[in-house]
Amino acid sequence: MIPCSLVTTCRNEMCSFPYWKANMQAQTRFPDEIVIVDAFSNDGTWEAITNWAKEDSRITAIQEGGNAAHGRNFAIQNAKYDHIISTDMGVRLADCFCEELMHPFEEDSEMQLVIGNTCIDPESVKTLVAKTEWYIQKGGFESLTPEGSIGGNRSSAYLKKIWQECGGLPEDLTFYADDSTLFRQYRQAGYKYAFAPKAMTYWGRTGILSKYWREAFVYGRGDGEAAIKMSRSFKYYLQGRIPAWLETVLNASRYMQKQFHLSAVWNSLKAGDIGVMFMMPVFAFGIGWNQSKGYHVGYANGREHCQACRARLLESKQNIAYDKRFSK
Repeated sequence: MIPCSLVTTCRNEMCSFPYWKANMQAQTRFPDEIVIVDAFSNDGTWEAITNWAKEDSRITAIQEGGNAAHGRNFAIQNAKYDHIISTDMGVRLADCFCEELMHPFEEDSEMQLVIGNTCIDPESVKTLVAKTEWYIQKGGFESLTPEGSIGGNRSSAYLKKIWQECGGLPEDLTFYADDSTLFRQYRQAGYKYAFAPKAMTYWGRTGILSKYWREAFVYGRGDGEAAIKMSRSFKYYLQGRIPAWLETVLNASRYMQKQFHLSAVWNSLKAGDIGVMFMMPVFAFGIGWNQSKGYHVGYANGREHCQACRARLLESKQNIAYDKRFSK
């Protein structure tokens, strides 16, 4: 078998660490090394990780400050092996997660990147809000085909060489979109990749509506800083054709129209979740609204602080070409 290093970062994950550790120990293939970079936790996480490292020589525990992108880059720099598996500590992994991500490399010596899968954890779908997202996301699945998934830190494996060639994860972003940028670079560069649908991560969801909207805002901010995933309405805004408030309304309306689909309504009706029907438009409009607000904040911040990240992608350069409003 090809040796591999699994990398992850954490800060104050004591609530999830014991379950994640047990999840890793249940893997059908345990990584040859696990590198965990802790951003100076103060809730007992660091002590728990170091105790595990004392018990198992395959565990490397490191403390390092900085944002999540810097932490993951630091973990990869300190990894022993050329094949890197990337995931997050706060998710539940399929038992075959590591085995499935490494299988394409062992089948094809020219493989450079493997994209795993992710979905909402059904065990966390208990409230009206969580059920609303579940139905909108068609059972929680985010990526079912290689064409529909760019890939990300949560479920992927790649050669350290291509990570180095692309400059690692961009560290000039505030917090989010570092993996969206790097994995777009991988795809833009034409590296050979495979899709591993069984390498599933299950993403636990909250039951509080305001937290979904906050999440949409920070994700939108990250995308705006990197100048990726730019909507048509935002391009109109950059050209000075519409004001910011109208762009936000248009983006929210478009998101609601896209997400409030008949299959979601029908499936919620079949399950007897009548309240979901009324929550769907509120939920979807709010997600679109907050994503747009975050994008505006992120785009403005990125113009000053994230030029290195924006220079990486052809997509970002093309999007910035619309920027007539601020070019003077």
